[in-house]
Amino acid sequence: MARLSRRERAKRRREFLYGTLILILIAMIATFLFYQFTHRSEGFDPDTLCPVTGPKGHYVLLVDKTDPMTFTQKTALETLLKDLVERKIPEGYLISVFVMGEDYKEASKPLVEICNPGKGDGKSELTANLKQLKRQYNKKFITPLMQQMQAMVSSQSAKYSPIFEMLQMVSLQSFQRFPLEGERHLLLVSDLLHNTPELSLYKKLPSVEDFESSDYARRTFIELKDVQVDLYLLFNSPQFQTDSLMDFWEAYFEKTGAKISSITPMPG
Repeated sequence: MARLSRRERAKRRREFLYGTLILILIAMIATFLFYQFTHRSEGFDPDTLCPVTGPKGHYVLLVDKTDPMTFTQKTALETLLKDLVERKIPEGYLISVFVMGEDYKEASKPLVEICNPGKGDGKSELTANLKQLKRQYNKKFITPLMQQMQAMVSSQSAKYSPIFEMLQMVSLQSFQRFPLEGERHLLLVSDLLHNTPELSLYKKLPSVEDFESSDYARRTFIELKDVQVDLYLLFNSPQFQTDSLMDFWEAYFEKTGAKISSITPMPG
């Protein structure tokens, strides 16, 4: 076999080098496209910031404002809200915020209802605009929620405290509107002392069986299957907020299909 000339050998080396570079470039492009495809973010609704496939889970915060809060209670509520929205609600989860006043019909819709869009944690700058995500997280998620603090408190006592009716609204307007397979949580901030013309827990605490058999209970029936309930107790009338009252609510929520996960006394 004839030996290649120096020029031919140099030509072949260049061709080999160019071919290798082209293959490396193709591999890099393919890797980049594969990464984008497998790590791309889900599309989301521009209004609710929820995934287009629906929320991954649901948190509902219901605050009883039928009695004025002390300064300490307001501070504790603000801390609770801040901890909830900044640390507890996972990305893609929906939060609905309700308040309970004297007339449950006026408060039948949430003050705000929005998903945590995420702030870019765990995402790559190659596939996401991290600054834009952080800006959206603060402007469209954190700020609108924290701005509801003033609407959650009242400066005067209400005549009635319709807890059962308000829980029914929460069930209808939130949990039943968004049926999903993920976690469902209800955070209830209240003294738990329902008070309406039909039933007042200030006067007499019925057994759950007697309550369940009443017409009033049938009218205010709710379905909270698989909902985890966290109670944050406002000690507005300690003389009525006995262990028997806690037992009543625990049995009540069990009848609805929910389960009380925790009972936390609110400072103040």
